Amino acid sequence: MLAEPTLRPYSTPVSTVRTSGEHEAWEVAASASIEALWYFDIATDEVCLSPRALELLGYGQGDVPVDGTLVQRHVHSADVASLQRAVAQVVRGTLTHAEVELRVVTVSGAIRWTLVRMRARREPDGTLSLLGGSLADVDERKRNELQLRDDARRDALTSLPNRLALAERLTARIARAVKRPLPRFAVLFVDLDRFKQVNDRLGHATGDALLRASVERIKAVLGDDDLLARVGGDEFVILLDSILDEDEVMRLAEAMHEVMRALVPLTGRDVFTSLSIGVRVYGDELAKAGELLNDADAAMYDAKRQGGARTVVYDERFHRKAVDRLRVQSELAYALRRGELHVAYQPIFDVKEKRLRGFEALVRWHHPVRGVLSAAEFVDDADESGLIVLVGRWMLNEVCAQLAEWRRDYPDAMPVCVSINLTDREIVDPGFTASVEEALKRHDLPPACLVIEMSEAAMTANAEHAIPALRRLRELGVQIQMDGFGRGYTSLSVLRRMPLTAIKIDRSYIAGVTADEESRAMVSTIGAFARALGLGVVAEGVETREQAEVLATMENLSYVQGNHFGMPNTNGAARALLAETTRAPGRTNGHVPSVTPRR
Repeated sequence: MLAEPTLRPYSTPVSTVRTSGEHEAWEVAASASIEALWYFDIATDEVCLSPRALELLGYGQGDVPVDGTLVQRHVHSADVASLQRAVAQVVRGTLTHAEVELRVVTVSGAIRWTLVRMRARREPDGTLSLLGGSLADVDERKRNELQLRDDARRDALTSLPNRLALAERLTARIARAVKRPLPRFAVLFVDLDRFKQVNDRLGHATGDALLRASVERIKAVLGDDDLLARVGGDEFVILLDSILDEDEVMRLAEAMHEVMRALVPLTGRDVFTSLSIGVRVYGDELAKAGELLNDADAAMYDAKRQGGARTVVYDERFHRKAVDRLRVQSELAYALRRGELHVAYQPIFDVKEKRLRGFEALVRWHHPVRGVLSAAEFVDDADESGLIVLVGRWMLNEVCAQLAEWRRDYPDAMPVCVSINLTDREIVDPGFTASVEEALKRHDLPPACLVIEMSEAAMTANAEHAIPALRRLRELGVQIQMDGFGRGYTSLSVLRRMPLTAIKIDRSYIAGVTADEESRAMVSTIGAFARALGLGVVAEGVETREQAEVLATMENLSYVQGNHFGMPNTNGAARALLAETTRAPGRTNGHVPSVTPRR
């Protein structure tokens, strides 16, 4: 840049300018202009400022410096380089004129945004003789722009940085890591457990208050250089800017779990929540921001699947699982078209009358390479991809067709019901209830012979969508069961709102009924509670004769299901059981029907 100029007021005589006429003309123009004007005389290294320019810098009349500290005194240190670049381009002739936005520091110390415009005058031989221009006050406009830019990068509810701000910060941190690998950094994907239930049951205002309270607790354990951003409804991302190793991350994650263990007091009631945390530590690999976030997200979902309130660190097994998941999803789409899916039927008995009462339909995939796969081996992948809706529609029609055939071939064994499991993705599908009604009509079935099962977690997590859809099915006459009752935290109010006909006691309670007095008491209490609400009760997961005998003595429990009474089997095995029931109505061949052998 040119040498530091001397600052002079426009009214100070300048004897070194080329012609007094030029200076006088500038004086007239400057004094009459409402704009802040300036020029720099190359020959004298002097700067002349108009009254408006002096006023903008905060000088009073007669209070004008004559030393050579213009740039150091008045241009914000962060913007000096920008000014120097603009001046250099004009001086070199790269640009005929230039403009640059920069902050000036006034005499009082206030900082104002200005727009500096400049143009050069050259002699016939090309020599630069004068550099001049204007200084415009753009402080209000610039601050509004910066505020809008900040608002676009900030979450309105929590005032945290949002996904856009996170992406910018994370990209910049990766760029630093490429140049200097140490110290390392980590990305944490955080989800509030059971937030949706709080939001649905207690209202959005309470949900918002819970989010804000959770943010304050999380921020309390973070460092000044760490970033906490909100990227979704109840999802947050933490960028730990500098870490020594994975153990340091785990200690901080445990501190986050600890601060969330205390109840959160909200509007007269206490709310409990916990965190599912996925961790991705950045080492020396070349990864993009999106890849790190996806990896941390995958680890968080694994923590969710394990029950929440825990931390999972991403490693290579997640990549392998992701590849496997994509392969399964692709193969499953073909399996639907190739007829590789089949239905297995597990019998349900009246433990007191020892009579067949129905079946639970369970999907099986006859994979050409991996053999027979149970639902547990592919339903999660089908649910994630959305294929579960197609699988569910296929299974609904398959079961209804089979029921119609059984009713025709074994009329004396009726009424027999078949239950189908429903996922939360299926219940929010707007065409689901219509597809059930259509399938029942197509196969001329009484609606009561079809039972829709949903897990306790799926029902409560999606109560807003589940209740209207299930009520519509109940109005049709379809039976509704809550599966795995007792595993979650269903409130009495939610239970009463659900149009249930029965509950299935979770197998974890059944496992202990022969040796654990507390388990027996729990099963008996749940049975009495259900009966009081007019609901049927099914005990699932009955594995031994001893369990069956204990359950048979319980007054409020009638139906049982489990491998002791018959494993999920083919349609042929189910037909054999129906035939035996027809030959010997009112009883079966002991607790374990001989026609449904264990395998």
